[in-house]
Amino acid sequence: MDHRHSTASVRAVRMDTACPLCGSEGITTSQHRHSFYYGSGESAVELTVTLPVRRCDTCEFEYLDEVAERVKHEAVCEHFGVLSPGEIRHIRDYHRMTRAKFAQVTGLGEASLNRWENGINIQTQANDRYLRLLALPQNMRYLEDLAASDSLSPSISVPVQKRFRVLDLTHAKREEGRSFQLRKAA
Repeated sequence: MDHRHSTASVRAVRMDTACPLCGSEGITTSQHRHSFYYGSGESAVELTVTLPVRRCDTCEFEYLDEVAERVKHEAVCEHFGVLSPGEIRHIRDYHRMTRAKFAQVTGLGEASLNRWENGINIQTQANDRYLRLLALPQNMRYLEDLAASDSLSPSISVPVQKRFRVLDLTHAKREEGRSFQLRKAA
């Protein structure tokens, strides 16, 4: 099998201890160099990684699992020069925060953090730089202090300007409106 480019006979599946095709537990893992294209058109780039290819000793079915998908995702992150999902998770773990607490302190969306940490999406360069700043303990302490003071201070109430003009509906105007009728055009 040619592992240099797209490997059509190798499917990505969830890793289990048993073969996803025949159920046998005799799985062998081998490392293969694999090149794949990321992007489309003129901006497509070829990336090369070493992937763990799983092979069933019974039915000889070969497949990729979530470990291989993670390796490919990390190669894309490296290509863009952004933090990998594991590095993002490490920043949050370093500060001993749940995803909800980290989102509350930093202002980042909890759903976005989930997608970045699980390799579903890749963060923008701006968010990547912000995450790198959050790795520094003094920056996180500053944001925690801000979050704490926000919860202690009363919320600021800004008066909302009327967006729509309200009609002064008097009794006379109501009576005038009742006499209004649509007429058929001839």
